[in-house]
Amino acid sequence: MKAHEIMTTNVLSAKPGMKVHEIATLMVQHRISALPVLTDDGALVGIVTESDLLHRRETGTERKRSWWLDMFTDADSRAREFVKAHAAAVEDIMSRVVVTVPYDSSVAEVADILDSHRIRRVPVIRDGKVVGIISRSDLVRALAMSKIVGSTDRIDNGALHKAVFEAIHKQSWINTIYVSFSVSDGTVQLVGFVDSNDQKRALKVLVSEIPGVKSVDDQVRLRNWQTTI
Repeated sequence: MKAHEIMTTNVLSAKPGMKVHEIATLMVQHRISALPVLTDDGALVGIVTESDLLHRRETGTERKRSWWLDMFTDADSRAREFVKAHAAAVEDIMSRVVVTVPYDSSVAEVADILDSHRIRRVPVIRDGKVVGIISRSDLVRALAMSKIVGSTDRIDNGALHKAVFEAIHKQSWINTIYVSFSVSDGTVQLVGFVDSNDQKRALKVLVSEIPGVKSVDDQVRLRNWQTTI
């Protein structure tokens, strides 16, 4: 699945010269947490998020530090905070470094970017223009629309044994020396030892999603006689 398949194409945007209160009104009315800032020719020059509006003079939330803590904050940082709290124009408070994704990015790449940058939404770019926006809720919606269905095709024991073996040995989080399994008519019995409950759960999930596996008989135990949950 690609970015353009799940993105919202009707992108609400702001202009650099708009007023801060106008942006706040738009975000409240449309229940969104961020707005890309575009020039008249559609070029992306910034983005305004709820974080940019968090500490404002009008709401009495402007940052106030004690005098001794202020001594350890550099002058440029204090100046930027003042602008964020007092500036009236969007171009003065917007973030100018904008994380974006290409139109043909995979959904996996989009999810990684949202996660690694700790952002809620990301503009989608095609030919240098913003053509859409993807939020975390769009990814959840894509999951809701997908169907998680196990394979109903029967696979002979030899082929299934090979598939399970290869799947387990591809994982770096499990010590395969202590794990073994058997296969019979689509049922995989897991035996052996792992180091944690997390590994135990992950191993069962891994085997369960292999095409042809109908059920998993999990007999794996924890090393050092830990209690399973």
